[in-house]
Amino acid sequence: MYPAMKPTLVCFLLAALSSVGCKQSPSKLDDMPAGTAPKVVDHDSPASEGTRAEDLPKDADGRLARLERRIDKVTKILDEKLGPAEPDPSATYAVPIESVDPSEGPKNAKVTIVEGFEFLCPYCFMANPTIEKIIAKYPKDVRVVGKYLIIHGPPAKPPGMAACAAAKQGKYTQMKNALWNHFFKLEEGRPKMQPDQIAPENLDKIAAEAGLDVAKMKTDMDGPDCAAWFDKARQSLQPLGVNGTPAFFVNGRYVSGALPFEVFDQLIQEELAKADKAIADGVSQSDYYATNVLGKGLKRVKGRFED
Repeated sequence: MYPAMKPTLVCFLLAALSSVGCKQSPSKLDDMPAGTAPKVVDHDSPASEGTRAEDLPKDADGRLARLERRIDKVTKILDEKLGPAEPDPSATYAVPIESVDPSEGPKNAKVTIVEGFEFLCPYCFMANPTIEKIIAKYPKDVRVVGKYLIIHGPPAKPPGMAACAAAKQGKYTQMKNALWNHFFKLEEGRPKMQPDQIAPENLDKIAAEAGLDVAKMKTDMDGPDCAAWFDKARQSLQPLGVNGTPAFFVNGRYVSGALPFEVFDQLIQEELAKADKAIADGVSQSDYYATNVLGKGLKRVKGRFED
């Protein structure tokens, strides 16, 4: 890799460690006295035999090894500072489904959409109508699995815990939609947060509107399963380069942001075709995600400098 490394990559590596960019080295001709000229050596003539390859410094291999080690250190530092690269939309990733992950749609759906989201994320609010439309169009073929990623700090935790607790009562969808309806409003086509609605003391009222047993919700919010939902979501999505919301994986294929319904619909159609073929070839529909996505997908995103 290193001998063939492109100059732009070397420049990027060096610039990341110093304010000095890649510059052309000054020519040794500039240091020569006026009226002199450099000696040109003809390697085909007897006079040049003393400069052949066998007379180069014996430590050339050692110096190359040291350079490679230094570049390894530089790339490691950059990877740590910049964080994982984003997932490749053309790849399929093995996104695990945990028992604590709430889902909408049939468990044996041909297409599984994993949604990384957070209730204080305005773009997640913008994406929710698209999710509702997908579920309405594909009630038998698509399931949406929720993974909660805390992006906006501690205030984002209580509504996530409430949604998790609602799932234990079979009312995850109702609570999710109620939270969105209270937390954001559209003004001139843009989401506007309603700060007075986000206060934790309002959760009881929102839960009651969604038809929940509020006392049971409070108990479940303090239980281990909802805390595990947060932890497992982070553990499963971070190796795949997900550090923001909303983030989606359609049968393992990455989609970032609140994109139009048509973008998701195209991916769903493509994945339905793949699933139908695999099922016709003998794969059980209930095992399709485990076999063809988890079994064949990538377990992590490649680093920025990985071959």
